[in-house]
Amino acid sequence: MMQRYLLTLLIGACLGLGLAPLQSTAPAAAAAVRHRPGQQAKPGDESKTLLVYPNPSTGIVHLTINNLQGKKVELSVLNVIGTVMYRETVTELNDRYTKMLDLSKFANGLYYVRLEAENTSQMCKLVIR
Repeated sequence: MMQRYLLTLLIGACLGLGLAPLQSTAPAAAAAVRHRPGQQAKPGDESKTLLVYPNPSTGIVHLTINNLQGKKVELSVLNVIGTVMYRETVTELNDRYTKMLDLSKFANGLYYVRLEAENTSQMCKLVIR
C-alpha cells in the first residue's frame, strides 16, 4: 500500500501536477529540502540536502548530502515502479558528505534516489543512459 502511494506521488510530481516533494515538518529542515520537480541539482548548490550528479548518467553517480552531520541517513535507489534496487544506511556524516555509486549494471531508464533521515525526506530523479 505504501509503495502504491509513493508511486502515485512520484508520478504526480513527474507530470507536474503541483505535488510538493516530500518534506519534513520541521521549519529549518523544510527550508533545506525544498526541491521543485524537474529541477536539476548542481554540485555547487549548497541549499539542497541531497545532490545527485551527473544527471543523466552512464551509471557512475555522485551523491552529496549537506547539513545532516551526526544523523543516521537511509539512502535508497528505486525504479519507476517503486522497487528498491539499492539501499544503504550511512552514519557519522560530516557537514558535506559525498559518495560515489556504481549503478552501471542497472538497466537504462528513470530511477529515484531517496534520502531519509530524522525529520527529513527528499527524493531526486536520476536518468541512467
